[in-house]
Amino acid sequence: MWDVRATFLPRMPSKALDYWKTTSQLQLNEFEDVHKKVGGTGRGRRYLTEQLNRSYLVAVSAQFQRFCRDLHTEAAQRIVETVKPELRLVVMKLFTNNRKLDTGNANEANLGPDFGRLGMKFFPAVDASHRRNKDRRLVLKQLNAWRNAVVHEDFDFNQEDQQAVKNSKPVLRFVRAWRKNCNELALEFDKVVRAYTSAVVGGVPWE
Repeated sequence: MWDVRATFLPRMPSKALDYWKTTSQLQLNEFEDVHKKVGGTGRGRRYLTEQLNRSYLVAVSAQFQRFCRDLHTEAAQRIVETVKPELRLVVMKLFTNNRKLDTGNANEANLGPDFGRLGMKFFPAVDASHRRNKDRRLVLKQLNAWRNAVVHEDFDFNQEDQQAVKNSKPVLRFVRAWRKNCNELALEFDKVVRAYTSAVVGGVPWE
C-alpha cells in the first residue's frame, strides 16, 4: 500500500489548495472586517453579531466544501489523463457524476465515498498522515452539525449531533476555531490526495 509519509515529491500544492489559501481566505476575511465595523454594546449589536456569526460559519463550511470538491476534481482529471483518450470522458463521468460533494457538506459520509471512487481509502490515509487528524475530523463534524442547524433553522439535534456540538456555540471564537481546523485539514487532505494521485500516475500529480 502507498504510504503518504514515504512519498517524496516537490511540494507543489493543488490548485484547489491554492484557491483555498488565497481567494477563500480573502472572502472569509470579509466577515472579520464586518465584525470590526459593528460597534456599540446594545441589544441591536448583539442580534447583528449573532446573525453575522451564523453567516460566517456557513461560509467556512461552504468554502471548505468547495475546496474538497475541487481537490477531488483535480485528482480525477489527473488520473483520467493516464487512460486511453477514447475512454477519458467515460471514466471522468464515473468519477464525478452524482458526486456527493456537489450537493452535500464536506463530511465523512460524503468525502469517503467520493474519494473512494478514485480508489482511495480516504480516511485511513488521513488518519495515518498525522496523529491529530482524528481529532480534527471531530471538529469538522461539529462545524457541519452547526452548519446544518443554521441553514435549516432546526436546532433540535439528533443524538449523534448533540454529542458533536457539545460544549460549543455558533459564536465568533468557535467559528474562528472551525476555520483554523479547516485550514489544517485542507493541508492534510491535499497531502494525502497528492500522494495517492502520484502513486497512481507514477509521477508528479499536478504542476
